[in-house]
Amino acid sequence: MQLGGEAAALLNAVFWAATGVTAKALGRAVRPYHIITAHTLIASAGFIVILYATGNIDRVASTPATSLALFSAAALLNTVGGFIFFTAVSSGSVGGTYTTTTGLYVLLSLVAGAVFFDERIAPLAVAGAGAIVGGIYVLNGPGRITSSKVKESPAPAPGRPQPAGAPARQAARLFNMQRMFTGMGLGITTAVLWTMGLLVLKWGLEGSDELTAGFMRNAVAALVYAGAGYFMGRKAFPQGAMRRDWLWLVLGGCFFTSSTFLWNYAIAHIEAGKTAVLASTAPVFAVAMAVILLRERMSWMAVAGSGTAVGGTLMVVLAK
Repeated sequence: MQLGGEAAALLNAVFWAATGVTAKALGRAVRPYHIITAHTLIASAGFIVILYATGNIDRVASTPATSLALFSAAALLNTVGGFIFFTAVSSGSVGGTYTTTTGLYVLLSLVAGAVFFDERIAPLAVAGAGAIVGGIYVLNGPGRITSSKVKESPAPAPGRPQPAGAPARQAARLFNMQRMFTGMGLGITTAVLWTMGLLVLKWGLEGSDELTAGFMRNAVAALVYAGAGYFMGRKAFPQGAMRRDWLWLVLGGCFFTSSTFLWNYAIAHIEAGKTAVLASTAPVFAVAMAVILLRERMSWMAVAGSGTAVGGTLMVVLAK
């Protein structure tokens, strides 16, 4: 089971990265609301099947009310964080968003553990925290990761007249910088919400199990978004979405469900620290998939920043 748990944790990172890539591949008609709603609905149905198949459906009904309330609160925090995360993916780059969000999430989790659970911060974790901050700073610099649709041009030398088309190039650079700050800000907000959700989830797990927590997270999120969709009316459905978009939505929901299930399986069969080490490799897969499948361009500085942030993430988790 040890090898199976390690494989599950690593596959979790792959599927989570693939979830973001499918979201980025969607057309303009599909908004973050549509993405997260489809994911949570598919995941809720998937967890119901898993609970019935494993004979654990009775656990949900026998879970203490306090744990259910904490799971619901964690689900709301994770749901809002997930919505902001996919907004960040849509606004920025897949690689930059994943690396920023994951690195800060691990960093904030380390601080939260020290503050709320009296966990010791090892020297390796301090070094890792510095690597995360430095790597994120390098990664999110102007022009580090750009869309294949936007081409940068060098700025004219001081004192020389601007050539024809310079305003368009300046607008493109301004657009890239705006996207950079938007994606980074949304990634930071996501990391904060996910850290709060982690704290509430850990308190809830004291009286329950991971499988019930996974089901509650997706069921509560599905109810929230389905309720919002009732008031949104026709806007709850992506108007003008192509058949390809629907296929990407379903595929992303399957990736999302698989990622959640594999995370719970890994937690149940190997140490939590080892699970986090393997799962924190998601930014590596996300960057690779974004470059290969979405043709996002990365400079050597972006590669160095991404590698430094991921390396710092692994150092922090190993120190825990």
